[in-house]
Amino acid sequence: MPETSKMASRKHFALAMLGLLVGLAVVFLSIAGSISKRTYPQSSNFPFLSIHELRQLNPTSGRYNTEGYVAKIFTCPPCPSGALCKPCMRDNIVISEQRKTIETYTLTEMDLIVFVNHPDQFTIGKKYTFSIQISQNHSTGDSINDLELAGYSP
Repeated sequence: MPETSKMASRKHFALAMLGLLVGLAVVFLSIAGSISKRTYPQSSNFPFLSIHELRQLNPTSGRYNTEGYVAKIFTCPPCPSGALCKPCMRDNIVISEQRKTIETYTLTEMDLIVFVNHPDQFTIGKKYTFSIQISQNHSTGDSINDLELAGYSP
């Protein structure tokens, strides 16, 4: 086999191996990212109430399951070092019985604010079952006490 042909063969082999390694790295990183992204357990076996039933009941304590679509995701923007930034609401998602997207916190009887850690693990427009805990805190203008996420299932 001529020397040029051997070099071309080796070059093609090296490029194929490099492509395979890059492909495997992309697959590994996407799997690792989706696994490490989730920070809550699966939803629990709590009593189920729809969002509008929770609002009507307006409990001051307890744990419940509900389901809804993610309509808004909010993460407080970082404050640059040395800057004076105004306080903002804790990270949260707004869930709704209706599949919609909202920009503001003008909520209806079918919407709830749920405080979460790492809201980027949710997808706007996707329906989930949520396990929530009613907090003793009331930090929003909403009529219901703060809701803390305890778990979820897609």
